[in-house]
Amino acid sequence: MKKFLIILFLSTIIFGCSKKEKDKPADLSAKLKADTTAIKTTPIDNPTQKFNIAYKFEKGKTYQYRIASFSEDNLIIKADTSVTKKIKQSVIYIINVDLANLDKDGVMEFNCEIKSILFNAAVDGQMEMYQSGETKDSTELEKYAQYASLINNPFSVRVGKAGGVLEIFRADKIVNKFIELNKKSPASVNQEQRDYLNNNVTQGSLKPLVAQLFREMPANTIAKDSSWAFTQPPAPFLIFKLENTNLFKVNELEKYNSDTVAIITAGLKTVVTGDTKYEERGAQFNFTKPVTTADGAIYFNVSKGCVQKSNIKTHIHIYFTMEAPSPKGKQKGNKTEDITNTNIVELL
Repeated sequence: MKKFLIILFLSTIIFGCSKKEKDKPADLSAKLKADTTAIKTTPIDNPTQKFNIAYKFEKGKTYQYRIASFSEDNLIIKADTSVTKKIKQSVIYIINVDLANLDKDGVMEFNCEIKSILFNAAVDGQMEMYQSGETKDSTELEKYAQYASLINNPFSVRVGKAGGVLEIFRADKIVNKFIELNKKSPASVNQEQRDYLNNNVTQGSLKPLVAQLFREMPANTIAKDSSWAFTQPPAPFLIFKLENTNLFKVNELEKYNSDTVAIITAGLKTVVTGDTKYEERGAQFNFTKPVTTADGAIYFNVSKGCVQKSNIKTHIHIYFTMEAPSPKGKQKGNKTEDITNTNIVELL
C-alpha cells in the first residue's frame, strides 16, 4: 500500500552537484539527515515576469540528491477485541546523476547510481535498521536485499525534454546483486524469473525514486499564478479505482542566493469509482470511499534548471465495516487506517 502511494501521488525533483571523493563518516552522517525546513527566499524586482521551467544539465558534471521518504501507518481494528497497530518508517537515499546524452529532440539519458541508503522502521515500538556500508551480516543483508542490491550499482534513465521518465534500463547489476544476496546462483534463475525481477527493480524500486527527480513540467511559458495539472491513469486501490490529478500553481517568483526560484504549490484531486460493497466467503464488507489529500511546495531553480528543494505530504484515510458468520453467530467489526507519506528532495 505504501509503495502504491509513493508511485501514485508523489513526484518531486532536486538536482545538485557533488564531489567525487569518498565521504568521511561524519560527512555521510550529515548527508543522511533530511532538512525539513523551508528554504529562505527574498523578493525579486519583477515577480510577475514570464519564464520557462526547463531542465539544464551539464555533461561532465555529477549532480547529487538526497531523497527522504517518511511514512506513518496508523491502524485500528475493532471486533470482539480492539487491535491498534502503528508503523513508522523512513528511507533516505543519496543518489548521483550524470547526463550521458542529449539527443536532437531534447530527450536526456542519465547514468544514475545510489551511493547510500539509511532505513529505519518502528513497528509497535520494535525497531529495525539498515545502513549501507554498516550492515554487513549476511542474514541482515538478505533481509534488506531490496535496499542493499541498489548500492553502487549504476543504471540508466531516459527522460523527456520537459521531464517525465520514459525508460529505466541497464539494471542488470542490481538484479544480479539481489539474486546473490538471496543466496542463489545467477545460473539457477531462468530468463522468466530474471525478467520478473528486472521489472520489480525498475518499476517497483527505481521508478518511484527517479520519478521524483524528473517530474514532468509544462513546456509553455508561464508566470506567477500560472497553474497546470497532470492526470494519472486510473489505478486499482482496494475495491475501487482511483483517478488522481496532480495540481500545481506558481505561487511566487523570488530569489534564492543569486538565483531566480519559482515557488510552486502542489495539490491533489482524486476521483474514486467503484461499488462500496464487497462479499467474500460469506463475509460482507461495506467500504467508505477513501479520502486522499496532498499538499506541499516545490522550489524550482529557474536559473540552474532544477528543483532546489521540495517537500510534499500525502494522506489517505480508509474505513470499512465487516460482518461475517462465526460459530457464535454473526461477527461484526470495522477497520480504520490512516497513511501519511512525506517526501523531501534536496540539492546537496
